[in-house]
Amino acid sequence: MRISTLVVMIAFSALVILGNATQQSYSPPPASAQVLARIPFRQATPIDEAYRGEFVKCDREDVFEGQPMLRFRKCSTDPSRVKALLKFPNGTVFFESKLSLDIDGSWKACHDAGSTDQCHTWYKWKDQPPATANVDADKYPYVVIPIANVNGSDNREFREKTGIAKGDLGVVVFKDRIVPVFVADGGPHNKMGEGSTALLKVIGEDRCKLWRDGHCEKFRDVSVPGGVLFFLFPNSKIADLTPDNALDKINVEALKRFEALKTAQ
Repeated sequence: MRISTLVVMIAFSALVILGNATQQSYSPPPASAQVLARIPFRQATPIDEAYRGEFVKCDREDVFEGQPMLRFRKCSTDPSRVKALLKFPNGTVFFESKLSLDIDGSWKACHDAGSTDQCHTWYKWKDQPPATANVDADKYPYVVIPIANVNGSDNREFREKTGIAKGDLGVVVFKDRIVPVFVADGGPHNKMGEGSTALLKVIGEDRCKLWRDGHCEKFRDVSVPGGVLFFLFPNSKIADLTPDNALDKINVEALKRFEALKTAQ
């Protein structure tokens, strides 16, 4: 056997071993072990470790892909803590991170907005007038994905790497809570792990200090620092979703996909 061929074979074998070790290195938080008992994490593979590493670096240095992150873009003040970014064989995307609060679309965001709050949401209810087209963060458990560059332009990197799009369904797990969600808003391209007021409330981490008439008027804007698990399902958007049927339809379809993941071994 030629030496060059032997070197190539050894290098390939090392890559295989390293790849397998990487695939098996992630373990979910012990507090969620029971509800995740049949999830085949060993079959999940890293989506892009260099990309995930940019979030880790930003947590530490406030630099993302070579660009300094300033003001509300700084990561060190609210670290994403992305411990894994994986894809299962059936396409399900998974990541573990913190969970920060997004109140976009809520009563407060529309009437008494803070510096980063917006009345509009990325996802719009179909066939609704502008005043009711946005997704109310106080009512609907939704998640946010990275979509916006520093200058406000569209950044498609997360969507291209994961296949996740606006309106896709998912499940968020925190400790023993399992919450069906959908992708209803977009955030800074250098941050991961964000969800609506309703999501934090359902997982047992309510950040509202004053509820009135079904909406929150005062918040405690503090993130769940880590251990929040996101399962997102590409190409799962429900075409006929409305404000009236959304909770029921998302619950049924998202939980069905989550259960299917347990049997896809």
